[in-house]
Amino acid sequence: MKKFKHLFTKNNIISGLIIFVTLALLAASAYFKMIPLNRTLDENNFALKNVYAPYDFYDEEGTAALADIVADETPPVLIQRFDATFTAFEDIALFFDDTDLLRADIAKNQLDNTNFSTYLSNRISSYILMCGQNGIVINNTTSRLLLMDFSDAQYANFKSIVTENFSYIQNWDVFEGNREELLDEYEEKTRYSILDSKLNQLSNDIANAFLRINSIINIEETSATKSAARIDVLENQMITITEGSLIIAQGELADADTIRILNSMDLSGTKQFNEKVFIGIVLILMLLMVPIFVFKVLFSKEKKYTKRHVVVICVLLVLLFGIIFIIPADLSLYIPVFLLPMLIAILVDEKMAIIVGASAAVFLGFIYKSDITYIAILISGGTLSAYFAKKIIVRLRLLASGLLIGVFMVLVLLAATFAVNGNPMDRIIDMLALLVNGLISVILVLGLLPLFESVFNIITPFKLLELANPNSPLLKRLLMEAPGTYHHSLMVGNLAEEASNEIGANGLLARVGAYYHDIGKMSRPMFFKEIQGSEENPHNKMKPELSKLVITSHTKEGDEIAKKYKLPHAIRDIIIEHHGTTQVKYYYNKALESNGGDVDPDAFRYQGSRPKSKESAVVM
Repeated sequence: MKKFKHLFTKNNIISGLIIFVTLALLAASAYFKMIPLNRTLDENNFALKNVYAPYDFYDEEGTAALADIVADETPPVLIQRFDATFTAFEDIALFFDDTDLLRADIAKNQLDNTNFSTYLSNRISSYILMCGQNGIVINNTTSRLLLMDFSDAQYANFKSIVTENFSYIQNWDVFEGNREELLDEYEEKTRYSILDSKLNQLSNDIANAFLRINSIINIEETSATKSAARIDVLENQMITITEGSLIIAQGELADADTIRILNSMDLSGTKQFNEKVFIGIVLILMLLMVPIFVFKVLFSKEKKYTKRHVVVICVLLVLLFGIIFIIPADLSLYIPVFLLPMLIAILVDEKMAIIVGASAAVFLGFIYKSDITYIAILISGGTLSAYFAKKIIVRLRLLASGLLIGVFMVLVLLAATFAVNGNPMDRIIDMLALLVNGLISVILVLGLLPLFESVFNIITPFKLLELANPNSPLLKRLLMEAPGTYHHSLMVGNLAEEASNEIGANGLLARVGAYYHDIGKMSRPMFFKEIQGSEENPHNKMKPELSKLVITSHTKEGDEIAKKYKLPHAIRDIIIEHHGTTQVKYYYNKALESNGGDVDPDAFRYQGSRPKSKESAVVM
């Protein structure tokens, strides 16, 4: 335990808690982005809002159902029996021939037979029997109507309607599976041609009696054909919902398939919290944190990452994923993801920016279930944006770099499109989105940077250049109130910048720190030699102890002024530390002469602290 005791410092514990809270927020954001808990349908299954697909979804169940439908609708493979068709036509023709003979015989005997009623009754009975033998049910009334009461024209019309429509259905492939369907079609065709309900029923009975099955299903080949049709749907007609497509519009009534899809994609908002999914997201985040921690261990000697850096990175991550949570999935290419590596590069370190940006890119790819192209664009674009953010120190040039980042991402997308033999014209919208993304990211960086500089008191090249401007209020005041100190500070700044660059320190910070290191002299300007000019030195009339107090107080007073003008801590440190704890030897020696050698040497030292940075040491 003693070996790891140094890990449990106050700063490390606080940093760990901050990271834990950040991971929890990121996990929640990702979970609710993937599985919204708010309802999308009301109690009547009307959509409460537009619902878009957050990722590409293969509707396996829907595809299987479609395959079953296609297989069922695939016509069977038939073995035709033409003899059955001929027999059917012969049988119905024979039926009407017998009916014709009976009609003629009845018409003849109606005139010659004195006992006609008995004759007619016998003939009708024999006709009913004949019909029964053919499977046709007919009563006395209908038989009399057909055999005697119908005129020749009416009978001929009835016969023509029946035979023509029968021929139509008999010429189809008739098998067990469609015989009833063909009879229904016959009934539909004759319904308005034969108006008498009794004759209409007789017509249907005749068709049913003589319609012959003229085709036999080849079970083996039919099964193979239906199976092939089903496989074709499963392999080539898959139902896929593309990312960003509208599943249901607000106000629409969701049918059973839509409800099933919403449930399958976890978009209905009716499911309870899914612990399994949330745990998976947390594990992915923890695994993505591993390379960041390894990087910190490997490069911690080169760059000391403080609690402030941890907070900045965590806040930026929460900010980015908050934006991601708000923006719909179909606009994912417009998400300004590059503000993360750019701001980390400016506020923390470009190396850390690259590794955090890459981890965030992988996590984003997981959230949107994106292909490798999207992740490659994010990682390569993030690396380039971190480089630009660190190297460019002029805000307007940084804005121009946003366009270059967008162009670079378009080239990556083009290369990926060519690699899969795709059509670049199909990706025009995506290319425009990437160009806009680069510009939006940089604009947000420029807008957020002053806020982060102020809240976290972090000094950046952009801030340093603003402070180095001769028109800044404090430098103008220094020029007016202590011109000698102003020019002295400019000379020290130039020297400090060159020296810092030589030893690998921040030359710009050293120069700007030197500009402000002596602002405390404005409180009592005439007590410092470079300001007095030809005026009498007031120290000549003062005790050494008082002179020492006036001289050494300019560091503390400089810090008070810097605090009032809200200068960054890095500049204030240089102001406090630029004399360290050195001794004011001139007045110490004068005190020795005045007091006969009985003087405490530490009483004539500056009350500041030794330099804690290379830049502060150089200015000193």
